[in-house]
Amino acid sequence: MKNSFTKILFLVGVCVTSIAFAQKRTEEFTITLPSKKGDKSYYKTIKLIDARIDTTSLGIVQQGGLNAKARVVPTTNLSNQFQSILNSISDENAEDGTLVLYLKQLSFAEVTSAFSEHGYCYFQAFLFVKNDDGTYSLIDKTDTVIDHKAADVTKETLRKGSEMLGDFIVKNATKKAEVTNHYTFEDLKSFDDIDKQSITLFNSNELKNGVYKDYTSLKNQQPQQEITNVKFYGNQPKIHRIFETVDGKEKEIKKDDVYAIIYKGEPYIYLPIENLFTKAEKKDNDYYFVGKIRSTGVNMGSVTIGMFFGVMGALISSNPAYPFEQKIDYLNGGFIPVKEIHSKRY
Repeated sequence: MKNSFTKILFLVGVCVTSIAFAQKRTEEFTITLPSKKGDKSYYKTIKLIDARIDTTSLGIVQQGGLNAKARVVPTTNLSNQFQSILNSISDENAEDGTLVLYLKQLSFAEVTSAFSEHGYCYFQAFLFVKNDDGTYSLIDKTDTVIDHKAADVTKETLRKGSEMLGDFIVKNATKKAEVTNHYTFEDLKSFDDIDKQSITLFNSNELKNGVYKDYTSLKNQQPQQEITNVKFYGNQPKIHRIFETVDGKEKEIKKDDVYAIIYKGEPYIYLPIENLFTKAEKKDNDYYFVGKIRSTGVNMGSVTIGMFFGVMGALISSNPAYPFEQKIDYLNGGFIPVKEIHSKRY
């Protein structure tokens, strides 16, 4: 299902240290060839730009009665699997066009509750077509999460994920792009930077102070409420109370429905686990911050967006929260774990 990601309340972290829990077990993944060919295909070749943070696996699932964690690994490389999809729908009438898939995220995860399991597949990509002049144009993009709930979700989640990938290629193979932009192949390799050029948050020399209740308002720099004062959490770059002025009196603003704030030109991201705002810093054209994350102990019923996946494709296996360096996903406002922080400061 397609998600708007207007507020992120929960994130399953991934890290190098947790990969050991799933190192010895694997679950193979093959994209099932689509049964429906659709209309005429205009393309015979698809190239893959794998821009995922972790290219060694496709996330984590659980095996057996003890829910042993296993890394999801492709049976053959993803480039060949996507080409197989295109081959399966091409016939003698197919034209000799070329597609390029810029893959940002493709990852599976499972979370077990008392009476059921949730299986997730997250797919985030841009798809381009090669023009007659050798340039490339964007034909489609996807930012989609599958959430499947059952007593045992592994096989069905893998099946639904496979079906999602096949459907995305098939529907676009039967249409031509409107040539409204022209990118070189080198442009495609760093397309994130190009795509960010249309987002105010990443291109403003000065950010607007105020309260932002969702990522859409933050990226468009449209604050919904003023801030007149804050209270910092000790000497750390964290804010635990925010205030507005009403009728000449200072009034505290509730944090529960806030995504982020800008205070004195600096962004602070709200972390529900810590119940405070942590400072985000811009580097390499992304916004990074440090905050605690965990994989369990959260009421799944209160989560508005299921899962995001990142670095090593391994779930944190224990309940305590750990500090991680994270960055904001510029497409939807999700939090992408980068690395665990080993510091008593946090």
